[in-house]
Amino acid sequence: APRGPARRAPGARCLGGRQGVGRNLRGRAGMMVWELLEALERGERDRKPVEVEGLRFTHLDRVLWPGEGYTKGDLVRYYVRVAEAMVRHVEDRALMLKRYPRGVEGKGIVQQRARWPAPDKVRTAELPMAGGERVRRYVGGRATLLFAAQLSAVEIHTWHSRVTAPSRPDWIVLDLDPSPGVGFGKVVRVARALRARLQEVGLDALVKTSGSRGLHLYVPTGGRADYRMAATLARLLAERVAEAESGLATVERTVSARGARVYIDHLQNARGKVAVAPYSVRARPGAPVSAPVAWEEVVEGLEPQQFRLRDVPARLEQVGDLWAGAFRPAGDLAAAIEALRG
Repeated sequence: APRGPARRAPGARCLGGRQGVGRNLRGRAGMMVWELLEALERGERDRKPVEVEGLRFTHLDRVLWPGEGYTKGDLVRYYVRVAEAMVRHVEDRALMLKRYPRGVEGKGIVQQRARWPAPDKVRTAELPMAGGERVRRYVGGRATLLFAAQLSAVEIHTWHSRVTAPSRPDWIVLDLDPSPGVGFGKVVRVARALRARLQEVGLDALVKTSGSRGLHLYVPTGGRADYRMAATLARLLAERVAEAESGLATVERTVSARGARVYIDHLQNARGKVAVAPYSVRARPGAPVSAPVAWEEVVEGLEPQQFRLRDVPARLEQVGDLWAGAFRPAGDLAAAIEALRG
């Protein structure tokens, strides 16, 4: 991996310091965040390890995004700054980490298992997999999030359920993936069609950019569904909208048969499946982020990589966590399924 002082692209700005972290932090908690950010700045500048709150951060000057000059220190600082919001959505969930120790242009490592002795504050849990094997996984929390950044885990993916209730997902996920050459305006139209259909059956959805190609819709369940019910509702919803918008959307799994349409992927609603977490960075040029958006923003002109590592902390300061109510009680899921069947 590249070593030495961070190389910043023309116009790129430093991502450290106290900027963008003060307004929503008060008292000792806010001071601890500032102290951690300043310690990381010193470590990157002096090329020395930093130990804060029982966590050790090393090689902070290692460049992870060569095009922008963003370093591992930038990645850690980003996750420090968004932790207050992000932990709300990753806490108590098994994680899948995508690590890029040689930078995002190098080979990534998908890590499902907790393989190293973890610091005391980093949570792990043994969870049964589909075949009955018990696997030790990292579990979301603030310390785990920062420890993952130390491992150069650019991307954080989570289970849909918590380790305390592994068979009861908190949400249903739909991934809108446009075929090559399909403009993002079509993705916006499919997202709004899905939401309209949900509202007709008494439900609603949250939406976020994928940070890659499409949009992700999350339908909160309030923990009232098992994975079988979640998969059924996701499939029926996707099929109904694909039928109504046949020139725009499809549930066809074969890529060559999709045509110039948006694929509604409803197949990720099973135990052990993961989705990229809200506020996770993506391993792509420019360091885009999978960012929650308000439905008022889901209009022509929205782009899937619009929000980036350099600006999401400031956006959080301005608009807050738009998914703060993600775990509110859901509507009648059984009635919604029957309505979609009808």
